[in-house]
Amino acid sequence: SHPEMGLMTTPTSPIPMTPVTPLGTTPPSSDVISSAELPLDADVQTSNLLITFLKYSSIVMQDTKDEHRLHSGKLCLIILTCIAEDQYANAFLHDDNMNFRVNLHRMPMRHRKKAADKNLPCRPLVCAVLDLMVEFIVTHMMKEFPMDLYVRCIQIVHKLLCYQKKCRVRLHYTWRELWSALINLLKFLMSNETVLLAKHNIFTLALMVVNLFNMFITYGDTFLPTPSSYDELYYEIIRMHQNFDNLYSMVLRLSTNAGQWKEPASKVTHALVNIRAIINHFNPKIESYAAVNHISQLSEDQVLEVVRSNYDTLTLKLQDGLDQYERYSEQHKEAAFFKELVRSISINVRKNLAFNTLSQELLLKEFSTIS
Repeated sequence: SHPEMGLMTTPTSPIPMTPVTPLGTTPPSSDVISSAELPLDADVQTSNLLITFLKYSSIVMQDTKDEHRLHSGKLCLIILTCIAEDQYANAFLHDDNMNFRVNLHRMPMRHRKKAADKNLPCRPLVCAVLDLMVEFIVTHMMKEFPMDLYVRCIQIVHKLLCYQKKCRVRLHYTWRELWSALINLLKFLMSNETVLLAKHNIFTLALMVVNLFNMFITYGDTFLPTPSSYDELYYEIIRMHQNFDNLYSMVLRLSTNAGQWKEPASKVTHALVNIRAIINHFNPKIESYAAVNHISQLSEDQVLEVVRSNYDTLTLKLQDGLDQYERYSEQHKEAAFFKELVRSISINVRKNLAFNTLSQELLLKEFSTIS
């Protein structure tokens, strides 16, 4: 934020800063990306503090195995949670007249190419927030599963969708990336059921993910950018139907047993009703189309054609409360976390501050001003 100070290193913990000018007052053209590696380089000019914060979050959230970074990542997600449920912040994030390039730090992965900086599009800032959430979902499926961070991540996406549905904001975003990430998350939860259930109630997270799809199915026509986006949603559900079928089998098995997971698993069973209705309605139609036309494997366009021509016979159930959420509350839930965070910061300051370099006179002068 202050390259004139010559800060060449990436900060390791969030530093509260007060903006000198309102967010977004600097023209987006000034946000020129000049570094291919670390986004928080001294040569990079940022146009507002929110962009700096998103870039910082993308770096600090990479390594959650380190306790200090885990706490910093959690703090970033708490801040984004508060932003995502604020009406004025949302209005700014979704403003189509304020477009920015945000160069998020992405974890190197074997199965994807590194995107060139010059290809970064100018978009409303909410796209960068969604990109950050997708990036987190995709890169943290591991045995030391950061359950709490995943729950917060899905909550942020849900709150942004609630705003878009309420204000009928049709965001031009690559929604397929989000859908794919969510389905892969469900697949990971199922593949590691035994290990994860020993530590976490994974059905809470599975229910949140399924209800995000229910949001798109029920209200997608109010916020998806085009009718074809809605068709693509159905295509993705049908294409990845095996994952939803496997999830249904898993939660049905656990909801029929008199174990500790009976109630949370049964909630997921009920939430899957519309997704299963879509799969059971369209799959026979697709198979019939393939048989009549003697096609072994249908193309995406052919599947979409079947979907479009069979919407009118599809019956879905209206699900209540999909666009409702509990507002963030710091007290009680987060009190212990913030106490521990403040304690660790104060210990760190005491450890690193060299008192012997300060004269006694200067110290007394400093303390005299404390009221």
